[in-house]
Amino acid sequence: MNKKRIRFFPGITAIISGAVTAVIGIVMNAVLIPAIEANTGGIRCFDMNFAYSPETARAFLRSIGDEGRYIYLHRQLPLDFVYPVFYTLLFVSLIFLLCKSKKLLPALLVLPSALALLDYAENIMSIIMLKNGISSDSFAVIASCVTSAKTVFMYLTAAVIIILLIKALIHRKKENDKC
Repeated sequence: MNKKRIRFFPGITAIISGAVTAVIGIVMNAVLIPAIEANTGGIRCFDMNFAYSPETARAFLRSIGDEGRYIYLHRQLPLDFVYPVFYTLLFVSLIFLLCKSKKLLPALLVLPSALALLDYAENIMSIIMLKNGISSDSFAVIASCVTSAKTVFMYLTAAVIIILLIKALIHRKKENDKC
């Protein structure tokens, strides 16, 4: 039986996915989100908050207007369904490159994967609220909790990468000091 192994090139993947992540992030944060929030009186898009109340969600939905709703549904969210693919590839690549413990590696890779799944759940819930309004306070609370969990996983993933980077730099310095 001839098994083909899939090759993973974390360095190249990190560079390409990092560049795409940056471009998507810039488009969303510099162009689309400001256009969506133009008429909200300072109320942020669902995924730009750590948490939000049902009242805030309703106020946001009332204030974004037809153009804001169109941009959110047909520009921002489609891009936000692509975004997790690239930032997950970036984070997985960085963790793979920086983590020296093969035992710890699988557990650390759960973080960016969970982050992406939470981002997708958040996007789906945003679509439901944008298309149907808020059917119950419970739905808005659950959507807000998903957003909060996504944010926590983003910070955890970033913290792990920073810690791994610091450890790698310390290790490299020690190796250079031996020479």
